[in-house]
Amino acid sequence: MPRCPVCSSSVDLTALATPPFCSERCRLVDLGRWLGESYGLPRPRGRADADEDEAGGDANPADSDGDDDAG
Repeated sequence: MPRCPVCSSSVDLTALATPPFCSERCRLVDLGRWLGESYGLPRPRGRADADEDEAGGDANPADSDGDDDAG
């Protein structure tokens, strides 16, 4: 038997009107997680991320002023 993605209880797909959830409550909990952006799809690392990193600035802006305070 499949399991509810929210509470992990067994789900009888033929007897319930809320598949794949075991109850209306679990269905609404899952909806709230989506709306609250708790879930998301992974963003693949690629060339677009490299361009963003270059345009976004340095990781340590204090070192980007060009002055060398070491000496």
